[in-house]
Amino acid sequence: MDTKLKSSKFGKVIINLIAIILVVITSIGMLASYKAIDKIASGKDKNYFQSYEFIRALSGMSYNSLYDIAKKSTNDDITPYDLLVKDDIRYGKDLDYINNFNTRFQSYTQRYLNLEYFAVSTKDKVTTSNGNFDIKVLENGDIDIAPIDTDYYQFYIVINYDDLGKAIVKDIYGADKNIVQKQIYEVTPSLFGGYYNELVEIKNINVLLAIPRELNYYDNISEGINNLQNEIYGEIAFVFALIGVAFIIISALLIPYNKAKEIVGFRAISKIKFEIGCIMGGLTLALTLAASMFMVNECIKGVPGNFIGAFFKEITLSHSTYYAINFIVWLIIFSLYFYAALVVKHIFKIGVKKYFITSTIVGGIIAFAFRYTKETIKTLSEIDLSEKNNKLIFKIVAINAVILAFICSIWLFGIIGVIIYSVVIFILIRKYADEISSKYRILTNATKKIAEGNLDVEIHEDLGVFEPLKDDLERIQSGFKRAVEEEVKSQKMKTDLISNVSHDLKTPLTSIITYIDLLKEENLSDEKRNQYLDTLDRKAQRLQYLIEDLFEVSKASSGNITLNIESVDVVSLMKQTLLELEDKIQNSSLAIRTNFSKEKVILQLDSFRTFRVFENLVSNITKYALENTRVYIDIFDENNSVEIILKNIAKEEIKFDVNNIVERFVRGDESRNTEGSGLGLAIAKSFVELQGGTFNIEVDGDLFKVIIKFNK
Repeated sequence: MDTKLKSSKFGKVIINLIAIILVVITSIGMLASYKAIDKIASGKDKNYFQSYEFIRALSGMSYNSLYDIAKKSTNDDITPYDLLVKDDIRYGKDLDYINNFNTRFQSYTQRYLNLEYFAVSTKDKVTTSNGNFDIKVLENGDIDIAPIDTDYYQFYIVINYDDLGKAIVKDIYGADKNIVQKQIYEVTPSLFGGYYNELVEIKNINVLLAIPRELNYYDNISEGINNLQNEIYGEIAFVFALIGVAFIIISALLIPYNKAKEIVGFRAISKIKFEIGCIMGGLTLALTLAASMFMVNECIKGVPGNFIGAFFKEITLSHSTYYAINFIVWLIIFSLYFYAALVVKHIFKIGVKKYFITSTIVGGIIAFAFRYTKETIKTLSEIDLSEKNNKLIFKIVAINAVILAFICSIWLFGIIGVIIYSVVIFILIRKYADEISSKYRILTNATKKIAEGNLDVEIHEDLGVFEPLKDDLERIQSGFKRAVEEEVKSQKMKTDLISNVSHDLKTPLTSIITYIDLLKEENLSDEKRNQYLDTLDRKAQRLQYLIEDLFEVSKASSGNITLNIESVDVVSLMKQTLLELEDKIQNSSLAIRTNFSKEKVILQLDSFRTFRVFENLVSNITKYALENTRVYIDIFDENNSVEIILKNIAKEEIKFDVNNIVERFVRGDESRNTEGSGLGLAIAKSFVELQGGTFNIEVDGDLFKVIIKFNK
């Protein structure tokens, strides 16, 4: 067991080590691709100085040059608004409008600190500049660009504005002249935004605008150049990043699921709800895009930008530090994709359906709604129609109102929600109604079969709302079956009664008739006559006893007996019975064993009927008990009752039904060879029950036991 435990721990360490190595190798591979990214990006033909935004900035700075020249020419305290806004628009503007225009104009140069300019008026040769240009102005007012050092400047342009306000690109470096010229005609100055239709045209000046190779300020120009580089580098870097993502996802998917479960963090991340996981996935993708667009370019150039530079604005980082930060970021990104692949593997392992129900918020809500709907339908199907169900109806209506209120609160989508909700409710109600109809048909079919006399019909289906009716129908069915069985039994008993009574009455009566005929003989001797008379007397007495017993059991069954209740000592009464039947007991060769209380056991009984019960039971024992066996008679005096038990071994094998042996004219010997009416046990049972007692018979093999119980 210790070996297995160590092996399990070792396997867990190995799979985690493999996962770490995969992520580290992918991250290092991404860093190694930076040289290829730089080489590919360098060959991309995208020029910021030909962009729409930059051309707008050139137009805006030309207005700035126009204003500077105007101030120098007039030596007046002229405002940008006074000079640059058309006359027909300038008058009538309020003070806020004027101040806003001037403020925006004055702040314009702060947005383009890296843009150096030199301007000259073609009329009076007045110049203005914000740089250290060593520029000469020619006789015709053109600008001599010969001194411009292209090693220092990465871009310059000379724009001549004639007396009609037409802008012509005279000279340019760092961009395509035709492209720039075309855009100058089309763009509006970025400086003034919505004011450009209100500006005067630039006339009679020549402007030189230049951008140094080394940008000393972080302004709109440096940001534009950086963004363009980020776009170029980002597109390429993102492709390499996707290759790394594909590698890490495939690697994760190749790991067996039972091993993947042992990776640190797997269990926690697999429990994250799907919607939250999607948000995390979106953030991971956004981080991948941001790293590709901004971080890679920063690292390759070794200058702060919009990614690392946003966090380390005041700190100068070494190139190796940039690479270290890049490694950590890519390590995080590829780790997230690795875990995302494991989650996908987990989804397909447990099943999309199960995952949707157990690990998504929407699935959880749907599952809850489904469970609630199912429970509601089950509750409705089990509703007790015999009682009022106001609470249940109110609960369903209230919950339905809450659902509708929530759906309607979603504005336009609420209408769609109500439609969907109504369709779902329709489907559920239709399904519920179909189930009720189906269960009703089952119930009516069973009822028809019972009505046709088939009392063995069984309903195995759950009838839901009709379940109480099913129970009632089963009780009715059971009652009918008992009634039919009782009726059949009664009819059989009547037939047996007639047969038995006829037999038992006919036997002594036949004997009487026979012996009467014999007595009619004239030559009959006195001895024979006396013998025949004795036989006639016995048969007549037997017939009398039989008729008396028949009357007794008839009156007992109908309850037409008047009991003489008195205090009776059942012990003494049993002893008296045994004494009177001593001859029969001795002739039967039975040994009677009694277990009586030494004290009196007094009960409120009819002494004559109780004696008759004891007499019949003991007589039966002498007739049907096995010779030379012991008979046990016990009387137990309990706290609240008295039990009288008689036990004997049967002479014949007990094949009869103990429940039928107490019926009228039923004997233990079906051949009816023994004397008796077959009414002894029936009379005994009837007399016991008339006095409030219970009479039961138990059989264990050949042991026959009668148990009589009277409450005190």
